[in-house]
Amino acid sequence: MGRAGGPGPGDPAEFMRQAAERAAQSATTGAADTSSRVSQLADAGRALAHGLLRTDHDGAVPVDATARALIRDGHVHGDRWEPAYTEWLQGLRDRGVDTDRAIADLGTIWDFLRHDPKWTFDPSLEYGGVLMFGSPDIGGAAALTGFVRHRGLTDVPVVFSGYADPGKGDTVPEAVRFRTQAEKVGLGAHRILEDRAARNTGENATNSLELLRENGRAVSSVIGVCTPQHARRVWATIMKQGPDVEHAAVITADVSVENFLRYGMRTDAARAAPPGETASAIMGEIKRLDDYPAEGHIVAQAVPDHIRDTYDRLAEVFRPTGKRF
Repeated sequence: MGRAGGPGPGDPAEFMRQAAERAAQSATTGAADTSSRVSQLADAGRALAHGLLRTDHDGAVPVDATARALIRDGHVHGDRWEPAYTEWLQGLRDRGVDTDRAIADLGTIWDFLRHDPKWTFDPSLEYGGVLMFGSPDIGGAAALTGFVRHRGLTDVPVVFSGYADPGKGDTVPEAVRFRTQAEKVGLGAHRILEDRAARNTGENATNSLELLRENGRAVSSVIGVCTPQHARRVWATIMKQGPDVEHAAVITADVSVENFLRYGMRTDAARAAPPGETASAIMGEIKRLDDYPAEGHIVAQAVPDHIRDTYDRLAEVFRPTGKRF
């Protein structure tokens, strides 16, 4: 299964590393032409699938940073959530919802949540650390891995943060799960730190920054990695909880809202959130941006009028989830 000019069957780990880098790099760089990026992502995803099939037959892992396909028991599974997505759309249509308009509107909110020039990575800065904000969407580990390798941040510590939530039946801390997954898809011998105590986004930021300080790192500039819908809140959390932070870059997988609803970024279809729950969680981020500054969790950010209007149109279609810091 080796490719001409690339690592052969005798070096699966190196093959996997290079393919993971290509996949996640194309998924996290937004400046390239869209059609070219999609083609590169597909090629890299297929290459990574071959490498992973040789090294981890039993574990389910994302083929690329958008988890468009999974590998489990030696087989590549694509479109794992297509039936759930199709059924969900049909349910909306049965309620009289214009699903084309609704998904387009949700995409407007999605893009507002995941893009902002103020958290763009600045290659001229010396970043003190990379903070991985855990979530159920463990495919974000591939985005982190590709970004770190692509940018050559080999001397920058990576902090994995998150506890084992007994309410969800977790036995392995989120920090450990993400670190393990990142190593599977090619994270090299970086200076890895773990915080296994953080229970929410605020503690993710506070504990990770403190770990970096304790290890002699200046945190005036740091990088946060998270799922796309959390980017705006993660940036605002770092800036609020880190008084000595002057600049925080935020990196996420470059995936459309439709593909995120279809496939998610999880390694187990059985644990994938239903599309309706995901849509409600995306909507709930706007509510958090409104309420959390007064509660001391995040810095305040203006929400543009067109985002407000879009949110109001969708509020009865995708009811926002309640607050949870």
